Amino acid sequence: MLDSRKYLNAFQLKLIAACAMLIDHTVYVFYSEQLFLRSIGRLAFPIFAYMVAIGYSRTRNLKNYIFRMLLFAILAQVPYVFMIGDFKNIPFNVIFTLLFGLISIYAIDKGGLIIGFIVSLALALFAQFGGFDHYAFGVLLVIAFYYTRDSKLLRNISSTILILLFTLSYLIPYGVESWIWIIILFYLFAIPFINLYNNKKGIDNPFTKWFFYVFYPIHISLIVLLSKIL
Repeated sequence: MLDSRKYLNAFQLKLIAACAMLIDHTVYVFYSEQLFLRSIGRLAFPIFAYMVAIGYSRTRNLKNYIFRMLLFAILAQVPYVFMIGDFKNIPFNVIFTLLFGLISIYAIDKGGLIIGFIVSLALALFAQFGGFDHYAFGVLLVIAFYYTRDSKLLRNISSTILILLFTLSYLIPYGVESWIWIIILFYLFAIPFINLYNNKKGIDNPFTKWFFYVFYPIHISLIVLLSKIL
């Protein structure tokens, strides 16, 4: 039996991811010249992607799960655009990407391989070319985590391959001299944290259920507000 003192539950994993995200967004807005500090933030997305995959396997009401994600994706969108600062090529926040991954899992699980493949491919391409955070990589990582959730080896191999491919997508256009591809490689450091997951929820009450949804738009809004004041 896993010793809960030595392993991470879902609440703890999400808290680590949320702190990494907060650091990443703070650096992005206030210390943009310190690009390498954003490597800390690379812990966030793989952990949240994994939690979405686990969430699908355990949710008792998928419609409510999808609705919550869609609601907070919409609520976060305006402050996210102001944080990124690109009003010409409107970017879409990461909750949309995670939602695409969730819908893809559902399509494969309930619609069969062919329909699931078509839906997943369409959503991955939409994420890739539609300006969604983490692009197709984000959608595919959620899917990979779901279908390898019972095998640590397969999970580590599939996620590593996807991260390396994502790294190449930055290395090829920007070149070795750029720091960007090195920062992308730091996604790999999320894998050991995921491997420490003990399949337990941890603190589980209405507050913790909604906290991480609310945290996303609120922390972005506060960072944007502070950037205008300071």
